[in-house]
Amino acid sequence: MNAAKPPAEDTWFVDSPAVGTGLRARPCGDTLRPAEPPGAADPVALTLSGGGFRATLSALGFVRLLADAGLLPSLRYASSVSGGSVANGCLATAWPALRERGYTAGAVDELVVEPVVERVSSRSLKRSLVRGLWRTLGPMTRTELLAKRLDEWFFDGIELKDLDPEVRWILNAANLTTGVRFAFERDVFGDYTTGLVPTSGTGLKLSLAVAASAAVPGAFPAVVLDGAHFPCATHAPVLLDGGTYDNTGLEAVDSERYRHAFLFVLNSGGLLRPGPYGRVPVIRDLARANSLLYRQSTALRTRAIVERFQLGQRADGQGDPPPPGARRGVLAGLSTDFPADGSEPLRRWREAFGEHRHFDGRDLALVPTVFDRLDAGLCRALVYRGWWLAGAGLAAFHPQYLPDTASLVPPRL
Repeated sequence: MNAAKPPAEDTWFVDSPAVGTGLRARPCGDTLRPAEPPGAADPVALTLSGGGFRATLSALGFVRLLADAGLLPSLRYASSVSGGSVANGCLATAWPALRERGYTAGAVDELVVEPVVERVSSRSLKRSLVRGLWRTLGPMTRTELLAKRLDEWFFDGIELKDLDPEVRWILNAANLTTGVRFAFERDVFGDYTTGLVPTSGTGLKLSLAVAASAAVPGAFPAVVLDGAHFPCATHAPVLLDGGTYDNTGLEAVDSERYRHAFLFVLNSGGLLRPGPYGRVPVIRDLARANSLLYRQSTALRTRAIVERFQLGQRADGQGDPPPPGARRGVLAGLSTDFPADGSEPLRRWREAFGEHRHFDGRDLALVPTVFDRLDAGLCRALVYRGWWLAGAGLAAFHPQYLPDTASLVPPRL
């Protein structure tokens, strides 16, 4: 399995089993499914969007709030894309040690947050990749080089099959061959049109799954999984950045079978700003059209889950699962504005903890989407922002999950 071999010359990516001549999705029909995690009284699901290290760091703040609220032991589903997949992979790698430490906020800081902040603020992943480009003169591709660096920086060589089974870790890429979401999990990988393949015996590393999830078109070549035999595939899966299909990571956990889980959604994706948008006509217009399509897909998924949250609020606190079509949970983006005159719990949250949504005069939602070295203060501001947003979301909509603010110690700025 590698990113070096190009797809067959007769492959036309738009001629997809999902959206081909019949214009209807054609599920594979295979029976293999991911193993379900162990039960929890009130399971939690987490989805983390793409957005470079901006997304990685704010996602770690989201995770930190789950620990503060005592919800991290109930995490059973963690779905991610691109920069969010870096955070998801770091959390998965540290999970056994976090369990030994009781899933405390201090353990999250020591085992997950601080190592990532130290690494991202002291070295540039982008420069490390540029310095290693000589390696790609041979069979290694830039995406495989990215996987190698991610492994060295964050994941210590762990394979997918060795991830802790307490959580379903779901790392999402986009399959150009089928036109649908392709998922890497602990025990299986594939999509619903190609079918699933067991990870056992493949040697697939977590780092390659994260690299495929983050392989931005143009910057990185596709990952071609030509060494696995998918039950319904006519061509090898060709994988790029999962954000090109679903930058929210929501699709993995948005069906009715997951409505019992309390859902935390963080969107750290880039913003489309109105106004002038370039000078070279063709490149400018294509880039803008791509941004509009991304904005549309993200907005539609966000709108749908918010409507389901609104339905779920009626059942919350009654001890029953949400009715069909409803979900419980919170969603926040880095640019989310919580009202200053909101509910009493939200006002208490604001009084206890400042919002701090800017760094060096810039809104944190406008930090560039990069995998480059970031100032240590900016890293901590992004972690704090994710933490604050998760807390504000709970305070505004589900205050029963939020502990007394006097007992909380926020991530340090």
